[in-house]
Amino acid sequence: MPRENGTGAREGEDERMLNGGEGGGATVVVPSNEDASEKEKLAQKEVEVKFISSSNGDARIDLEVESQQTFSGMTKEELMKYANDPFWVRLRWLLFVLFWGLWVAMLLGSFYIIYDAPKCSAPVPLSWWQQGPLIEIDETQYESQLETVAQYGAKGVVYRLPANETYFIESESVKEKLEKLITTFRSKQIEVVIDITPNFVTADDPLYKLALEKGPNDPASARAFIWNDRATLPNWLSVAETGSAFKPVTATHAILSQFGPGRFDLQLNETIAKEKLKGVLRTLIGYGFRGVRLANAKHFIVSNSGNEEAMPSPEANKALSMADYGFWTHMKTTYVAGLGELLHELAGVVHGELHENGFLSVTEDILRPEVFAFNGTLPIDIPLYGNIEYDLREANNANATRKLRHDIENTYEAIRAYRTCCGGQPWLQLRYNNASLQYLGASEYTIFNFLLPGVPLFGLDVLTANGVTRETIETLEKFRASPSFQHGQFAVYNDASASTIAYIRLKSGNPGYFVALNLDPSEEKVADFSGIPGIGTELTVVLTSNNYAVPDVAIKTKVQVKAVRLSPKSALIATYVPAK
Repeated sequence: MPRENGTGAREGEDERMLNGGEGGGATVVVPSNEDASEKEKLAQKEVEVKFISSSNGDARIDLEVESQQTFSGMTKEELMKYANDPFWVRLRWLLFVLFWGLWVAMLLGSFYIIYDAPKCSAPVPLSWWQQGPLIEIDETQYESQLETVAQYGAKGVVYRLPANETYFIESESVKEKLEKLITTFRSKQIEVVIDITPNFVTADDPLYKLALEKGPNDPASARAFIWNDRATLPNWLSVAETGSAFKPVTATHAILSQFGPGRFDLQLNETIAKEKLKGVLRTLIGYGFRGVRLANAKHFIVSNSGNEEAMPSPEANKALSMADYGFWTHMKTTYVAGLGELLHELAGVVHGELHENGFLSVTEDILRPEVFAFNGTLPIDIPLYGNIEYDLREANNANATRKLRHDIENTYEAIRAYRTCCGGQPWLQLRYNNASLQYLGASEYTIFNFLLPGVPLFGLDVLTANGVTRETIETLEKFRASPSFQHGQFAVYNDASASTIAYIRLKSGNPGYFVALNLDPSEEKVADFSGIPGIGTELTVVLTSNNYAVPDVAIKTKVQVKAVRLSPKSALIATYVPAK
């Protein structure tokens, strides 16, 4: 039966008697109005039921969550109690700042790595004068040569200004002539290079007249020339005439005049003479010339102190006498210290106006590049240097191929030891003319010469008078435009028997070029070039010279690298896929 109020049962609880007993029965107490959320918790958990009996016979059921239950985390309500707790607020902000700080640091670090990593700069394309070829033109015929020059693909032409006009380029007649020349070739997008002779002036030059008027003791004008007392003239000989290099100009004094009557040598390291030459360079660039070649560069500075010495006995030509120019060393008038610094200043004028779009060069072999060097640079962008032209001209001997390889390697080794004023490397001047062809034909010479590192420079008649076709030059120019030529490696080899010579041009990822030459005048050679590193086993012929007459070998023919057949005095160019 139901309990009465106040019997100790909690309000809202129902009691039922167990077994209907009055004293010994058990009473089960079941909570009926528990909080809803508590019931939900219990419904989701395993519980342990305990029956607890008392001395009066009552029993209570105790529902208890199992002590070994699995942890299930805190509820949202429980977590929200800590949402505004100062400790957790600070911790959350600390972690937030650390996360984004590390993220930004990694981002900035990646940018820095990209910025600071070693750069693989794109290869600098060759300038117009490095691409070449350059063709020498005749002052009296250049208008009729224009179309032919353009058809041969010349990037520039070289015009030789008469020596006596060097310091008269601002006169009306000379200026008009030069401007017409430039306009003519610019119409075909061909640049113009000029050769000048700046180491002397004529008797009509205002500076010479001023020096003559004021005499050898004038501190300005007189210093531009080399004066000597007529009573104590040194034994210097004239370059152009027989006899002394000095010409009397007063009763007591003479002036150095090495290059013929009415021409008086300038001391170009003296400020007044040097500034005179710089003015000429600026004027020529203003007219539109994009390159200047200097004649007689080794004579630009003279050491006015004593007699010349005779050539050492081993080098002396026994047929010469003391009256001959070649008998003496000419150490006082050629290759005098200071040439490098002088040319460095002159190159600064040219590149200051034209930057890398123009060049400064010379017209003769520099022979001693160390004399023209200045602070590790060679201020001559296209030097003429080495024995390559001589070796090809005088190749009628058994040791010709070995000597040619030796001289090619030595030439490039010497030139590559220097940088130019603009930071690049000197670009060799590969000059040849009809006199160079006394042994090899023009076709063979041209094909072998064109892919050497440098710029070919020749007269137009070298091609037109010797059967070198426009198609041949066009093909060679296409090869010169390839990455393997413009930016690739260069190496020269003899075949296994050292009877022929070849060189390669190769840039990684591009076909290589193989250029071979047989200098033997009568015997066909079967050359083995398999010793060239990375050459592969097979070559594809792409160009042959006029003398090449091997049966069954033509353009696109494949030949074995260990058996390259070469006709007497012939050349070929082939491509190859480098071996991995």
